[in-house]
Amino acid sequence: MEFLYRLLDRLDTWFTAGLVGAFAASWWHRDDLVDRKAWAVFIFSGAVCAHYLTGLVSAYLGVVEPRSVAGIGFLLGTFGGSLIAAITRAIKAADLWAFIRSKFGGGGT
Repeated sequence: MEFLYRLLDRLDTWFTAGLVGAFAASWWHRDDLVDRKAWAVFIFSGAVCAHYLTGLVSAYLGVVEPRSVAGIGFLLGTFGGSLIAAITRAIKAADLWAFIRSKFGGGGT
């Protein structure tokens, strides 16, 4: 347990809040998260979005209270994981090869 406390002390509060937010959001995306890799990418991308964007969003909104900033990190973690999942889903659904052929005159079907 001591190891866990030391690890959490070293991690940034925003990253941890985003990690918890992405973990909470993963319940609603469980149909899209088919394996452990997809689940881990979802959680990690939410935490990274929270880590890098919380400072920007809180400065833009003028929020300075630490509890509120952690709440913004939680929400960014939740929506960051969802955003990356939606982008991945859109890329998989797109027929990029047909788009490239239509733009550059691939001919044929």
